[in-house]
Amino acid sequence: MALYGDIRTMPVTDLFQWIETTVKTGIFELRREGAWRKVFFQGGQILFASSSSEHEKLGCFLIRRGKLNEQALTACLDESERTGEKLTAILEARKLLSHAELYDEVVLLVKEILFDLFLWEDGEFRFTDRELPQALEGPLALKTGQVLFQVLTRIDEKRRDGDKLPAAEPEEHRSKPHRKRRGRIVFKVDNRKFTLPGEYEQPQLCGLEQQGDPQDDESD
Repeated sequence: MALYGDIRTMPVTDLFQWIETTVKTGIFELRREGAWRKVFFQGGQILFASSSSEHEKLGCFLIRRGKLNEQALTACLDESERTGEKLTAILEARKLLSHAELYDEVVLLVKEILFDLFLWEDGEFRFTDRELPQALEGPLALKTGQVLFQVLTRIDEKRRDGDKLPAAEPEEHRSKPHRKRRGRIVFKVDNRKFTLPGEYEQPQLCGLEQQGDPQDDESD
């Protein structure tokens, strides 16, 4: 079964809280022209997140963080393509990063992708209730409520400090403008209120549809 709609009418925060509360396992996907983000949930907890943006791929993220150089990344990617081994396993086997370092960096990457995702003011979402691919199995299991709190706190602090929030996507990826309501949506996480960027339209019903066996589409 899939739940789908538009984040102008059902904000991402509400969706993530619903996934956590109902202990769902599946894939949340948010798309708009030329861009996508995916978040993988197991029992309501966040296992991983992926992005269409090159700078949010693990290898590029590690280079930006100064944890890896381009030559080492190229060699690891070549080995991954040749053997089918996961990049994280190769990085650890080559002793380029320890298991603990990799864990910490993947957690930071997931939060970076979510920070970007929460800046989107429009886009179509789909949550597919399904078992996850075996390749996603690993030690990462982040409590969704805690991650929401940390990401929203970061957005809130940047706004209060007068920092300009980064654009979620280049202008050419934005969908056509829609008529919006005045004001902003306020969310409450762990008894703290947060106001997200943008405005939202009048609520509309989101769809529910039955699906057959879902096809793996993690290769995007």
